[in-house]
Amino acid sequence: MRNIVKDRFPQLKKARPISFQRRNKTLQSQKLCSTVCKSILSLEVRRRSRKANDEKAFVLAVELILADLMVSAGNKGSGWAYRSLCNDRFAGELVKAVTFKKVMGLLKLAGYVEHVKGGNCSNPFHIAGGESKPFYPGLASRYRATKDLLAIACSFGIGLGDISSHYYTKLPTNVLKLKAASSRWHATKARGQAMRIKDSIEVLELRNQVRQINQYLSQHTMEGAVFSGYYRSFNMGDDPNFNWDKGGRLYNPGDDSHQRLKKEDRLSSIKINNETACEIDVNASYLCIFYQIVGHPLPKKRDLYRVPGLHRKIVKAWITTAFGKGQFPTRWSVRAKAELTKEGICTAKLTMTEVGRRVCKAIPVMRFLPKSGITWGDLMFKESCAIISAMESLRDSYNIPAYSMHDGLIVPLSARDIAEKEVVQAFARFGIECRVKVEV
Repeated sequence: MRNIVKDRFPQLKKARPISFQRRNKTLQSQKLCSTVCKSILSLEVRRRSRKANDEKAFVLAVELILADLMVSAGNKGSGWAYRSLCNDRFAGELVKAVTFKKVMGLLKLAGYVEHVKGGNCSNPFHIAGGESKPFYPGLASRYRATKDLLAIACSFGIGLGDISSHYYTKLPTNVLKLKAASSRWHATKARGQAMRIKDSIEVLELRNQVRQINQYLSQHTMEGAVFSGYYRSFNMGDDPNFNWDKGGRLYNPGDDSHQRLKKEDRLSSIKINNETACEIDVNASYLCIFYQIVGHPLPKKRDLYRVPGLHRKIVKAWITTAFGKGQFPTRWSVRAKAELTKEGICTAKLTMTEVGRRVCKAIPVMRFLPKSGITWGDLMFKESCAIISAMESLRDSYNIPAYSMHDGLIVPLSARDIAEKEVVQAFARFGIECRVKVEV
């Protein structure tokens, strides 16, 4: 079994999320859903029938789950879909954990779904009573439609090549997420666990803000990528001083999201309202924000990452790692080296310490980082607030749709000058001077 999973691993890694956002669009998909629902209910053994509301919730869960499974089956890269089974990952979702597990169990029993169990990775260096965790998060559970399910779909006129045309995507209902701080054990990094969100006036305002952005953008069309609606994710929620001021980026999930495309693909393929798109990029966004926090003006040089004798991408990699750790890195991470090597940049004779020495000489403000107490979460929060402010300003003042790229925006080409101005002004509203460039 282990060898089978190992062989499938590349496909399992490319699995799409089960987001509960897709619904039946055509009569064919409705018939498929009805047939599957009746089939799995006939296999269920219950002492008493479900209440009316529970029955509706079950039928809705079948529709939502089946839609995600079918759309994933049409994915050329991988037919798999994934979903964490942790109860806290279902908070605020249309499908509750107990219903999801019940439906998936019946789908497996009927032979409609193939399942690869998820699980955590054990920590071989864990010592009982120590600070390290005994387990780190691994892959979430993976699911895939079987040939039997696809055959039934085909009998209703749903083929692998046109699956997506039978479903439509609704805006997300769960638009606010909160995670605990991530943890490290040497080179291993474990992502922060999802946390439950307690309702408050501030939480309500944050949710409404994201929903208004999603509702507005849903009225516009994007070609070349999929906009399924943003959620805003905050981090370090277990920090005793947390006040919804760590992280906060907007995320549009899915492999076909505009945020996941490579820049050259975005610029060549994306159209907004049938118009070529352009990208407004903030140069060295985190570095601009760091200058503002420590009270130093930006230097006059146009590219803040420019350091004599060093490739720009090496400088960027060092600064990104330093902000991520909150201190000066002493060795290259495997991922950073691999990405630089892929770009044809050799780091064999260049240590992280030497890079840091040169960076701090050319960019003296970085010397303040280790004692500043500033985290990547602080920098990301200010960046996200400025980007969202620019999106809202373009929407409210000019009726221009703008899509977040974390440290920039994608807008119609005709709006490039207005968008460039609004991004600069949005950062200025938070006291941040920034430099932007337009890429077409």
